[in-house]
Amino acid sequence: MTLRLNRISVWLHKWIGLIVAIQIAFWVIGGLVMVSLPIDRVRGEHRLAEVPAAALDLNQTLPLTQIAAAAGVDPARADLQTTPRGPVWTLTPAEGDAVRVSATTGRPLPAYDAAEAEQLAASQYQGPGRPLTADLLAEAPVETGRDGPLWRVEFNDPEGTRFYLDPSTGAVVSRRSDMWSLFDIMWRLHILDFGPGGDNINSWWLILLAAVSVVVVVTGLILLWLRVARDLAVQAARRRAATMQSNEG
Repeated sequence: MTLRLNRISVWLHKWIGLIVAIQIAFWVIGGLVMVSLPIDRVRGEHRLAEVPAAALDLNQTLPLTQIAAAAGVDPARADLQTTPRGPVWTLTPAEGDAVRVSATTGRPLPAYDAAEAEQLAASQYQGPGRPLTADLLAEAPVETGRDGPLWRVEFNDPEGTRFYLDPSTGAVVSRRSDMWSLFDIMWRLHILDFGPGGDNINSWWLILLAAVSVVVVVTGLILLWLRVARDLAVQAARRRAATMQSNEG
């Protein structure tokens, strides 16, 4: 029985260990990389400058009812905020897309162009880099965690920083870099989720490999126990033999 248990444990430990060894290496290496990278730098917080909010003069803004009537929108929600273009009303109807209009003139605001996007990105950036390119993306990349169109402005700093800006407000809504990309790869390898979100910690692959890893650990403990038991039996046999020899002498 012991010999059979030993053979089964050796077989399982060897072959299953070969299967999960690579993933275990990814878990260890990925975990080491993730805990080694400062999370504030991964998020790009150190590259976002503190821009003081402009004062909002309500005396210069038109009433919401007048703005909504001029825009032809019956807003279910209305937000007034300051932007580089001045105060802006964002009118969100119950159905359909939001409409942004100047709070001082009531006129719809066009999206920012490339030159404006670069200027806005530079004004909200701190660091050694300068804007390289500004690209208007019809669909936000997966890495932003956003929907809809966005301006992507890349900087020539060592970290490959890129800002994503809202085309209507010019606000930086997402910050990414090469460090973030490395962290994201390590995270996906760690949880075995390569889908768009990359945040499913309950994937079947992860559960399966974790369960199989338990088998490797259990069989390793069995082999250790069998080895220790065998060594103890050998030592006991040697002691008995030594005792018998001394008695005979």
